[in-house]
Amino acid sequence: MRIKEVAKVSGLSVHTLRYYEKSGLIYAIPRDSSGHRYYRDHDINWLHFINCLKSTGMPLKDIQAYAQKVGDAANQGEFLLQIMQQHKVRLENRMAETQEFLTHIDWKINHYEQLIEGQKAG
Repeated sequence: MRIKEVAKVSGLSVHTLRYYEKSGLIYAIPRDSSGHRYYRDHDINWLHFINCLKSTGMPLKDIQAYAQKVGDAANQGEFLLQIMQQHKVRLENRMAETQEFLTHIDWKINHYEQLIEGQKAG
């Protein structure tokens, strides 16, 4: 796929795709004989994964470090595992915090429903 098609499919702008490549978030995308970027299926999958990490709050420096090590011939499995484990802990903590917020919001909703019912009965 060409960059405009990838932008449409991924929801990222052409500018963002180029930025990702320049900043090392994605590896150099191959080019066709005309010099245009040509994205393959696994490139699209990688973009989706990067968006997943970004959307779940992984720091940019961690995404860049991860992206650099993934392409490393030495296959830095322990390093990659550590980054993913740390991110998982951050997400689990965020989920616990969000659950606390939801519990409080549910309490408020229940309070207002009871208030309204009391007003209707009175």
